[in-house]
Amino acid sequence: MKPIFCCLEDGTLFEGVSVNEPVECAGLLSFYTGVVGYQEVITDPANLGKIIVYTYPLIGNYGVNSEDAESASPKVEAILAKEYPPYYSNFRAEMSLCDYLATSKTLLGHKFDTRAMMVYMREHGEMGAVISTHQLTANEVRDRLAKTQHAEYEPENSPIACDRAVPTARAEVIDFGASRSFYRHIASLGIDAACDSESAEIVIVSDAPYYAVEDKRKIDLVKSRLGEKPILGFGHGCAIVAQACGAAVKKLPFGDHGLNIPVKHRGGGRNEITVQNHNYVVIPGGSTECLFTNIHDGTCEGFVCKEARAAGANFLPNEAWFQSMLDAVK
Repeated sequence: MKPIFCCLEDGTLFEGVSVNEPVECAGLLSFYTGVVGYQEVITDPANLGKIIVYTYPLIGNYGVNSEDAESASPKVEAILAKEYPPYYSNFRAEMSLCDYLATSKTLLGHKFDTRAMMVYMREHGEMGAVISTHQLTANEVRDRLAKTQHAEYEPENSPIACDRAVPTARAEVIDFGASRSFYRHIASLGIDAACDSESAEIVIVSDAPYYAVEDKRKIDLVKSRLGEKPILGFGHGCAIVAQACGAAVKKLPFGDHGLNIPVKHRGGGRNEITVQNHNYVVIPGGSTECLFTNIHDGTCEGFVCKEARAAGANFLPNEAWFQSMLDAVK
Protein backbone atom coordinates (compact mmCIF):
# COMPACT_ATOMS: atom_id res chain seq x y z
CA MET A 1 0.00 0.00 0.00
CA LYS A 2 1.28 3.45 -0.97
CA PRO A 3 0.10 6.97 -0.13
CA ILE A 4 -1.98 8.51 -2.91
CA PHE A 5 -3.53 11.93 -3.37
CA CYS A 6 -6.81 13.00 -4.90
CA CYS A 7 -5.82 16.35 -6.42
CA LEU A 8 -8.69 18.58 -7.53
CA GLU A 9 -8.55 21.15 -10.30
CA ASP A 10 -9.03 23.96 -7.77
CA GLY A 11 -5.89 22.89 -5.86
CA THR A 12 -7.62 20.99 -3.03
CA LEU A 13 -5.96 17.75 -1.89
CA PHE A 14 -7.31 14.65 -0.15
CA GLU A 15 -4.95 11.91 1.00
CA GLY A 16 -5.47 8.16 1.15
CA VAL A 17 -3.74 4.84 0.57
CA SER A 18 -3.79 2.60 -2.51
CA VAL A 19 -5.03 -0.98 -2.17
CA ASN A 20 -3.84 -2.12 -5.59
CA GLU A 21 -0.93 -0.84 -7.65
CA PRO A 22 -1.33 2.95 -7.92
CA VAL A 23 -1.56 4.14 -11.51
CA GLU A 24 -2.07 7.85 -12.11
CA CYS A 25 -5.50 8.55 -13.55
CA ALA A 26 -7.75 11.53 -14.25
CA GLY A 27 -11.49 12.05 -14.50
CA LEU A 28 -14.58 13.69 -13.04
CA LEU A 29 -14.70 13.33 -9.26
CA SER A 30 -18.21 12.08 -8.56
CA PHE A 31 -19.96 10.07 -5.85
CA TYR A 32 -22.47 7.33 -5.04
CA THR A 33 -24.66 7.37 -1.94
CA GLY A 34 -26.07 3.83 -1.89
CA VAL A 35 -25.24 1.38 0.90
CA VAL A 36 -24.98 -1.52 -1.57
CA GLY A 37 -24.30 -1.71 -5.29
CA TYR A 38 -20.62 -0.84 -5.53
CA GLN A 39 -20.04 -3.50 -8.18
CA GLU A 40 -22.91 -2.23 -10.32
CA VAL A 41 -21.56 1.34 -10.09
CA ILE A 42 -18.04 0.28 -11.03
CA THR A 43 -19.21 -1.59 -14.15
CA ASP A 44 -21.97 0.81 -15.30
CA PRO A 45 -21.06 2.21 -18.76
CA ALA A 46 -22.68 5.51 -17.71
CA ASN A 47 -19.82 5.96 -15.22
CA LEU A 48 -17.12 5.67 -17.85
CA GLY A 49 -14.24 8.01 -17.03
CA LYS A 50 -15.35 8.90 -13.50
CA ILE A 51 -13.50 8.78 -10.19
CA ILE A 52 -16.11 7.52 -7.73
CA VAL A 53 -16.23 8.45 -4.05
CA TYR A 54 -18.44 6.08 -2.04
CA THR A 55 -20.22 7.74 0.88
CA TYR A 56 -20.93 4.39 2.57
CA PRO A 57 -17.76 3.67 4.57
CA LEU A 58 -17.28 -0.07 3.86
CA ILE A 59 -16.60 -0.93 0.21
CA GLY A 60 -15.68 -4.47 -0.82
CA ASN A 61 -17.18 -6.14 2.26
CA TYR A 62 -19.42 -8.53 0.30
CA GLY A 63 -17.03 -9.26 -2.56
CA VAL A 64 -17.86 -9.49 -6.25
CA ASN A 65 -19.84 -11.93 -8.37
CA SER A 66 -20.32 -12.36 -12.11
CA GLU A 67 -24.11 -11.88 -12.05
CA ASP A 68 -24.16 -8.30 -10.76
CA ALA A 69 -21.77 -6.76 -13.29
CA GLU A 70 -23.45 -4.17 -15.53
CA SER A 71 -20.92 -4.67 -18.32
CA ALA A 72 -17.96 -6.86 -19.23
CA SER A 73 -15.37 -4.89 -17.25
CA PRO A 74 -14.87 -2.01 -14.78
CA LYS A 75 -15.59 1.37 -16.35
CA VAL A 76 -14.48 3.87 -13.69
CA GLU A 77 -10.98 5.33 -13.46
CA ALA A 78 -10.73 5.01 -9.69
CA ILE A 79 -12.65 3.99 -6.56
CA LEU A 80 -12.11 5.97 -3.35
CA ALA A 81 -13.47 4.62 -0.07
CA LYS A 82 -13.23 5.18 3.65
CA GLU A 83 -12.34 1.57 4.34
CA TYR A 84 -11.61 -1.50 2.23
CA PRO A 85 -11.94 -4.46 4.67
CA PRO A 86 -9.28 -7.20 4.70
CA TYR A 87 -11.90 -9.90 4.03
CA TYR A 88 -15.30 -10.25 2.37
CA SER A 89 -18.31 -12.38 3.20
CA ASN A 90 -21.36 -13.24 1.11
CA PHE A 91 -22.76 -16.54 -0.15
CA ARG A 92 -22.87 -15.16 -3.70
CA ALA A 93 -19.30 -13.83 -3.70
CA GLU A 94 -16.82 -15.30 -6.18
CA MET A 95 -13.78 -13.12 -5.47
CA SER A 96 -12.63 -9.98 -3.70
CA LEU A 97 -13.07 -6.54 -5.20
CA CYS A 98 -9.30 -6.11 -5.37
CA ASP A 99 -8.89 -9.37 -7.30
CA TYR A 100 -11.70 -8.36 -9.64
CA LEU A 101 -9.87 -5.13 -10.48
CA ALA A 102 -6.57 -6.92 -11.13
CA THR A 103 -7.23 -7.24 -14.87
CA SER A 104 -8.25 -3.59 -15.23
CA LYS A 105 -6.56 -0.21 -14.78
CA THR A 106 -9.07 0.90 -12.15
CA LEU A 107 -7.33 2.21 -9.05
CA LEU A 108 -8.70 1.23 -5.63
CA GLY A 109 -7.90 3.54 -2.72
CA HIS A 110 -9.08 3.75 0.86
CA LYS A 111 -8.45 5.60 4.12
CA PHE A 112 -9.84 8.74 2.46
CA ASP A 113 -12.00 11.09 4.51
CA THR A 114 -14.99 10.47 2.26
CA ARG A 115 -17.29 12.53 4.47
CA ALA A 116 -15.09 15.60 3.98
CA MET A 117 -14.87 14.88 0.25
CA MET A 118 -18.65 14.65 -0.05
CA VAL A 119 -19.15 17.89 1.90
CA TYR A 120 -16.62 19.57 -0.37
CA MET A 121 -18.46 18.40 -3.49
CA ARG A 122 -21.73 19.55 -1.99
CA GLU A 123 -20.30 23.03 -1.47
CA HIS A 124 -18.14 23.34 -4.60
CA GLY A 125 -19.60 20.83 -7.04
CA GLU A 126 -18.20 17.84 -8.86
CA MET A 127 -14.97 18.67 -10.65
CA GLY A 128 -12.03 17.23 -12.48
CA ALA A 129 -9.41 15.41 -10.43
CA VAL A 130 -6.18 13.47 -10.79
CA ILE A 131 -5.19 10.56 -8.54
CA SER A 132 -1.43 10.54 -8.11
CA THR A 133 1.33 9.34 -5.80
CA HIS A 134 2.48 12.97 -5.66
CA GLN A 135 0.80 16.17 -4.56
CA LEU A 136 -0.07 18.15 -7.67
CA THR A 137 -0.80 21.85 -8.01
CA ALA A 138 -4.02 23.13 -9.55
CA ASN A 139 -2.16 24.01 -12.75
CA GLU A 140 -0.66 20.52 -12.98
CA VAL A 141 -4.08 18.96 -12.48
CA ARG A 142 -5.68 21.14 -15.14
CA ASP A 143 -2.84 20.35 -17.53
CA ARG A 144 -3.33 16.59 -17.06
CA LEU A 145 -7.10 16.92 -17.45
CA ALA A 146 -6.66 18.90 -20.67
CA LYS A 147 -4.62 16.03 -22.10
CA THR A 148 -7.16 13.40 -21.06
CA GLN A 149 -9.38 12.21 -23.88
CA HIS A 150 -12.84 10.88 -23.16
CA ALA A 151 -13.25 7.26 -24.16
CA GLU A 152 -15.77 6.45 -26.88
CA TYR A 153 -18.10 3.77 -25.53
CA GLU A 154 -18.61 0.71 -27.70
CA PRO A 155 -21.90 -1.10 -26.90
CA GLU A 156 -21.29 -4.29 -24.94
CA ASN A 157 -24.74 -5.42 -23.86
CA SER A 158 -27.47 -6.98 -25.96
CA PRO A 159 -31.14 -5.99 -26.12
CA ILE A 160 -33.60 -8.38 -24.48
CA ALA A 161 -36.88 -9.65 -25.89
CA CYS A 162 -39.69 -9.38 -23.36
CA ASP A 163 -41.58 -12.57 -22.48
CA ARG A 164 -45.08 -11.14 -22.96
CA ALA A 165 -47.28 -12.65 -25.65
CA VAL A 166 -48.22 -9.14 -26.75
CA PRO A 167 -45.45 -6.59 -26.04
CA THR A 168 -46.35 -3.07 -24.99
CA ALA A 169 -44.16 -1.87 -27.86
CA ARG A 170 -41.22 -2.91 -29.98
CA ALA A 171 -38.24 -0.60 -29.66
CA GLU A 172 -34.99 0.21 -31.38
CA VAL A 173 -32.37 1.19 -28.81
CA ILE A 174 -29.71 3.80 -29.54
CA ASP A 175 -27.06 2.54 -27.15
CA PHE A 176 -24.80 5.30 -25.86
CA GLY A 177 -24.03 3.46 -22.62
CA ALA A 178 -26.74 0.96 -21.74
CA SER A 179 -26.15 -1.28 -18.73
CA ARG A 180 -27.44 -4.83 -18.41
CA SER A 181 -30.00 -3.58 -15.89
CA PHE A 182 -31.22 -1.02 -18.43
CA TYR A 183 -32.13 -3.77 -20.90
CA ARG A 184 -33.63 -5.95 -18.18
CA HIS A 185 -35.77 -3.07 -16.94
CA ILE A 186 -37.24 -2.08 -20.29
CA ALA A 187 -37.98 -5.76 -20.96
CA SER A 188 -39.86 -5.89 -17.65
CA LEU A 189 -41.98 -2.96 -18.91
CA GLY A 190 -43.10 -5.09 -21.83
CA ILE A 191 -40.75 -3.50 -24.35
CA ASP A 192 -39.29 -5.86 -26.92
CA ALA A 193 -35.87 -4.35 -27.69
CA ALA A 194 -34.58 -7.41 -29.54
CA CYS A 195 -36.59 -6.67 -32.67
CA ASP A 196 -35.15 -5.35 -35.93
CA SER A 197 -35.19 -1.59 -36.48
CA GLU A 198 -37.78 -1.77 -39.28
CA SER A 199 -40.43 -3.39 -37.07
CA ALA A 200 -39.70 -1.06 -34.12
CA GLU A 201 -42.55 1.24 -33.17
CA ILE A 202 -40.52 3.53 -30.90
CA VAL A 203 -36.90 4.59 -30.44
CA ILE A 204 -35.28 4.49 -27.00
CA VAL A 205 -32.10 6.44 -26.24
CA SER A 206 -30.15 4.79 -23.45
CA ASP A 207 -28.15 6.25 -20.60
CA ALA A 208 -24.65 7.49 -21.44
CA PRO A 209 -21.45 8.84 -19.84
CA TYR A 210 -21.87 12.41 -18.61
CA TYR A 211 -19.67 13.91 -21.36
CA ALA A 212 -21.90 12.40 -24.07
CA VAL A 213 -24.54 15.02 -23.20
CA GLU A 214 -22.39 17.71 -24.85
CA ASP A 215 -21.38 15.54 -27.83
CA LYS A 216 -22.89 17.25 -30.88
CA ARG A 217 -22.57 14.08 -32.96
CA LYS A 218 -24.87 12.19 -30.60
CA ILE A 219 -27.36 15.05 -30.42
CA ASP A 220 -27.42 15.28 -34.23
CA LEU A 221 -27.91 11.52 -34.53
CA VAL A 222 -31.02 11.69 -32.34
CA LYS A 223 -32.20 14.85 -34.11
CA SER A 224 -32.05 13.00 -37.44
CA ARG A 225 -34.53 10.46 -36.06
CA LEU A 226 -37.11 12.95 -34.82
CA GLY A 227 -40.46 12.69 -36.56
CA GLU A 228 -39.96 9.12 -37.72
CA LYS A 229 -41.22 7.45 -34.54
CA PRO A 230 -41.78 8.43 -30.90
CA ILE A 231 -38.44 8.82 -29.09
CA LEU A 232 -37.87 8.27 -25.37
CA GLY A 233 -34.59 9.01 -23.57
CA PHE A 234 -33.48 7.86 -20.13
CA GLY A 235 -30.65 8.88 -17.82
CA HIS A 236 -28.28 11.12 -19.75
CA GLY A 237 -30.21 10.00 -22.82
CA CYS A 238 -32.98 12.28 -21.54
CA ALA A 239 -30.74 15.37 -21.86
CA ILE A 240 -29.51 14.26 -25.29
CA VAL A 241 -33.07 13.84 -26.62
CA ALA A 242 -34.12 17.18 -25.09
CA GLN A 243 -31.32 19.01 -26.91
CA ALA A 244 -32.24 17.27 -30.15
CA CYS A 245 -35.71 18.79 -29.67
CA GLY A 246 -34.16 22.26 -29.25
CA ALA A 247 -34.45 22.43 -25.46
CA ALA A 248 -31.73 23.70 -23.14
CA VAL A 249 -30.03 21.61 -20.49
CA LYS A 250 -28.01 22.63 -17.44
CA LYS A 251 -25.15 20.86 -15.72
CA LEU A 252 -25.81 20.58 -12.01
CA PRO A 253 -23.08 21.50 -9.50
CA PHE A 254 -23.45 17.93 -8.31
CA GLY A 255 -25.93 15.51 -9.84
CA ASP A 256 -28.16 12.79 -8.46
CA HIS A 257 -26.15 9.61 -7.96
CA GLY A 258 -27.89 7.13 -5.72
CA LEU A 259 -31.07 5.62 -4.35
CA ASN A 260 -34.30 6.87 -2.78
CA ILE A 261 -34.78 10.06 -4.82
CA PRO A 262 -38.45 11.14 -4.65
CA VAL A 263 -40.17 12.25 -7.85
CA LYS A 264 -43.70 13.41 -8.63
CA HIS A 265 -45.64 13.26 -11.89
CA ARG A 266 -47.19 16.48 -13.16
CA GLY A 267 -50.41 14.53 -13.78
CA GLY A 268 -50.77 13.73 -10.09
CA GLY A 269 -51.10 10.35 -8.46
CA ARG A 270 -48.68 8.88 -6.01
CA ASN A 271 -45.05 9.93 -5.87
CA GLU A 272 -42.30 7.42 -6.68
CA ILE A 273 -38.91 6.69 -5.15
CA THR A 274 -36.33 6.44 -7.91
CA VAL A 275 -32.73 5.40 -8.59
CA GLN A 276 -30.76 8.01 -10.50
CA ASN A 277 -27.31 8.69 -11.92
CA HIS A 278 -27.10 11.91 -13.92
CA ASN A 279 -25.33 15.28 -14.02
CA TYR A 280 -27.69 17.30 -16.23
CA VAL A 281 -31.29 18.53 -16.07
CA VAL A 282 -33.60 19.77 -18.80
CA ILE A 283 -34.78 23.39 -18.68
CA PRO A 284 -38.47 23.41 -19.73
CA GLY A 285 -39.49 26.10 -22.22
CA GLY A 286 -41.08 26.58 -25.61
CA SER A 287 -42.58 23.29 -26.76
CA THR A 288 -40.77 21.37 -24.00
CA GLU A 289 -42.86 20.77 -20.90
CA CYS A 290 -41.83 19.36 -17.52
CA LEU A 291 -43.29 15.90 -16.92
CA PHE A 292 -41.59 14.85 -13.67
CA THR A 293 -40.28 16.95 -10.77
CA ASN A 294 -37.70 16.22 -8.08
CA ILE A 295 -39.44 16.65 -4.72
CA HIS A 296 -36.17 17.57 -2.97
CA ASP A 297 -35.01 20.49 -5.12
CA GLY A 298 -37.81 21.10 -7.62
CA THR A 299 -35.65 20.38 -10.68
CA CYS A 300 -37.14 18.89 -13.83
CA GLU A 301 -36.67 15.11 -13.79
CA GLY A 302 -38.35 14.46 -17.12
CA PHE A 303 -39.90 16.25 -20.09
CA VAL A 304 -42.27 15.84 -22.99
CA CYS A 305 -42.16 17.59 -26.36
CA LYS A 306 -45.37 16.65 -28.17
CA GLU A 307 -44.34 18.63 -31.24
CA ALA A 308 -41.31 16.37 -31.74
CA ARG A 309 -43.05 13.26 -30.32
CA ALA A 310 -40.26 12.94 -27.77
CA ALA A 311 -39.99 12.55 -24.00
CA GLY A 312 -37.38 11.66 -21.42
CA ALA A 313 -36.70 10.95 -17.77
CA ASN A 314 -33.57 11.01 -15.63
CA PHE A 315 -34.53 7.59 -14.24
CA LEU A 316 -36.08 4.35 -15.43
CA PRO A 317 -39.81 4.70 -14.68
CA ASN A 318 -42.30 2.13 -13.49
CA GLU A 319 -44.78 0.69 -15.99
CA ALA A 320 -47.52 3.26 -15.34
CA TRP A 321 -45.19 6.22 -15.75
CA PHE A 322 -43.58 4.68 -18.83
CA GLN A 323 -47.02 4.28 -20.37
CA SER A 324 -47.84 7.91 -19.59
CA MET A 325 -44.67 8.97 -21.45
CA LEU A 326 -45.57 6.75 -24.38
CA ASP A 327 -49.15 8.05 -24.50
CA ALA A 328 -47.88 11.65 -24.49
CA VAL A 329 -45.79 11.22 -27.64
CA LYS A 330 -47.88 8.86 -29.75
